[in-house]
Amino acid sequence: MKYLLLLLSITTILFANAQDAEWNQYKYIIVNNQYEFQNDANEYSFNELIVFELKKYNFKAFRNSEVLPDDMNRGACNTLQLKIDKSGTTRVYMVLQLEDCTGTVVFTSKKGVGTTKSYDKAYFEALRDAITSFDEVDYKYRPKAVVEEQAIIKEKTPIQQPEKAPEFNTQVKDRQVTDAAAVEMPFELTQIKRDYTTTDHSFSLMSSSDGYTIFRGDMIIGTLKKSKGGCYLAVTTNFIGIGYKTAGGISIEHTTDGKDQLIEFVKQ
Repeated sequence: MKYLLLLLSITTILFANAQDAEWNQYKYIIVNNQYEFQNDANEYSFNELIVFELKKYNFKAFRNSEVLPDDMNRGACNTLQLKIDKSGTTRVYMVLQLEDCTGTVVFTSKKGVGTTKSYDKAYFEALRDAITSFDEVDYKYRPKAVVEEQAIIKEKTPIQQPEKAPEFNTQVKDRQVTDAAAVEMPFELTQIKRDYTTTDHSFSLMSSSDGYTIFRGDMIIGTLKKSKGGCYLAVTTNFIGIGYKTAGGISIEHTTDGKDQLIEFVKQ
């Protein structure tokens, strides 16, 4: 029995290492800007959220409506397409699949579940649940070696030595950059009254053209954008979550280190 367990453990480790090796040859993941189950492009900011979540796992992700990298699939397949199987009515179920250039599925997530009645919130819940499957992936891009035979041998030309570039005194410039990075917020902006704040004043919101700007102290950390469904998508350097209006102000729900968090803002 011990030998059987040992054999199973070794097999599991070898399989995991093989999967990681397969993963590492892909550099990009392309996300559709609109899937079949969406009525509009980037509805509920859902597609933007997918890209943000994938980047947390070190993937270089893009929506297909963006300017795509020049080296995408050049010489070899280095890009995966994200497919989403969405189902359910009273509950939203989502399964994420990644396909290579031939349409072969190289990854399938667990079935994520969204139970909130509001569709936009349910989409976010189902996505965040399904994407936890990436926790088991140890990804680090390593390009697959490609050997190409050259049919044409170019005539050798003399190598010209480049002229020596002029030397510049960079001490003043470096000091200016360092000083600028140390400034958290212009003085004038710190004096602007915020629309909402937490009771301990650690976080605050200031109205913007498409929602709110999120502050931590006097530092801008992200945005709170309103979706067509009526709720908000919070994207910050610290977390990503869902915001909604309450009787007393605005609340943002997010998950950090596997724990659900709630930030409550009251009107100033």
